[in-house]
Amino acid sequence: MNNEKYLKVAILAAKNSGKIFKKYFGKPKDIQMKNGDPRNLVTEIDKKIETQIRKLILKNFPAHKIIGEEFGSHKLKKDDLVWIIDPIDGTINFIQGLPLGCISIALWDKNGPVVGVIYNPVLNYLFSSLKGHGAFLNGKKIKVSNKQHYGGFGWGRRPKKAAKIFPVIVHQLPKIRALGSCTLEFAFVAAGIFDFHVQAEINVWDFAAATLLVEEAGGRITDWKGRKISMSTTHVVAGNKQVHQKLVRTLKKF
Repeated sequence: MNNEKYLKVAILAAKNSGKIFKKYFGKPKDIQMKNGDPRNLVTEIDKKIETQIRKLILKNFPAHKIIGEEFGSHKLKKDDLVWIIDPIDGTINFIQGLPLGCISIALWDKNGPVVGVIYNPVLNYLFSSLKGHGAFLNGKKIKVSNKQHYGGFGWGRRPKKAAKIFPVIVHQLPKIRALGSCTLEFAFVAAGIFDFHVQAEINVWDFAAATLLVEEAGGRITDWKGRKISMSTTHVVAGNKQVHQKLVRTLKKF
């Protein structure tokens, strides 16, 4: 199979689902907490978007497997081609009408990511990457920043871990930013908008598409010990090569 077809289907799925995202942006119904956690919300739109993406993928590639945030995973084998979906990363932002969220679609094989697509329908940011062919934002090639030092710090939803790391590196930072969508923040690293981004205790759908984007944009994305990303990774750091190397030296201690 031509990998370009995989990318075309991923982009089509993202754009089609983007219509639903925009229609209900800031006004979803049936908001629920996952496991009673008020920081982890889901709406009927998350489920509607994932259902639509799954249908399109399986229509084109019926033998492929899928992992999705809302509907779980098929039983996987080592050689499977696996699509990884986050229908809305940044659900709280989506609910509140804050245009910092995205649809994330990735395809991985046994060696890692092959395709990555991240789409913010409200701002019309379409990030796309195909292994070996670079990373793009709305069709224009992107690359990570070239700064030698920390230029901005993104952090996820685990404040206790952040509190331990802040004293170590915060004095070197001009700004601290947490946008509420880690997938979008990783994409911003690929585009050179963020110099780096750190996340703790996340799931594969949070970084599956962004991993390829960052790598194809010339950056590095690993776990906190500098090891290669896998589907079971939970602690992720991304940045340009110089900043990433410095961060890993620090994060290894935590």
